[in-house]
Amino acid sequence: MSFQDESLRVPHSGQLHGLTSHKITATRISANSISKTEDCVVDETPVALIYNGEPHVVMLATPSDLKDFALGFSLTEGIIKHVSEIVFMEITLCESGVQIHIRTNQDTLESVDIRKRNLTGRTGCGLCGTALIEEAVRNTPVVNTQVEISANIIFKTLAVLEQYQPINKLTGAIHASVWVNKHGDIMTLREDVGRHNSLDKLIGALQSQNVLDLSDGFIIITSRASYEMVTKAAFAGIAILVAISAPTSLAIKIAIKSNITLVGFARDNSCVIYTHSERIIKS
Repeated sequence: MSFQDESLRVPHSGQLHGLTSHKITATRISANSISKTEDCVVDETPVALIYNGEPHVVMLATPSDLKDFALGFSLTEGIIKHVSEIVFMEITLCESGVQIHIRTNQDTLESVDIRKRNLTGRTGCGLCGTALIEEAVRNTPVVNTQVEISANIIFKTLAVLEQYQPINKLTGAIHASVWVNKHGDIMTLREDVGRHNSLDKLIGALQSQNVLDLSDGFIIITSRASYEMVTKAAFAGIAILVAISAPTSLAIKIAIKSNITLVGFARDNSCVIYTHSERIIKS
């Protein structure tokens, strides 16, 4: 299935782009002065995902790249196994936020038991609303790939990453998830006020772009590496996850089990490799 199909009625990106950030008037105080200033703040809005007419979850997210977000969320949450299971998608603006209506094919309706959540997802929270711990901490697939990445490639990419984050440059309040090939080229980047939302957007974008070989590179996230970030990487088949901040103990546990190389504190030409260090080479 192609996501250019007319059945997927997604608003033109320009309709949502203007909602990404906006300017406000604020007061700046320093040791010697007080003044009015104009500041640019990132937009955060409720985004409702509705599957086959049934509300599933409301996430607080940055209202950009929402098709990518819906695809990535559906894949990494185990609602679908392949993008071809989605036969219709429509994104609509409403007074209180954004609604994403998704219809899946009959096979998915019959075989997939969508995990239940309550209908509020808070920024930065992965477990919010999940009814059962067993449903939240899922069995993740094992990623079997022998890809190797030079540590110098990671450092060089981090050194220029800020140039590829336009929304964060304006607001200073947004996360990014980045797909980098093994040569260090930044191929795809998605931003969102929520770290896991940015990763869902990235994975959805990679699927839309038919980047089928996800063993040929790695992901950088501009956040900590919490358990859900590793879980999403595992479901996407990504072997190397690099975070600029710390991992959690559960993230490390899942990375070990899923054969994912988890790198943390990647900054200032250094990093800490917590699991499966054989994929990171010094050259």
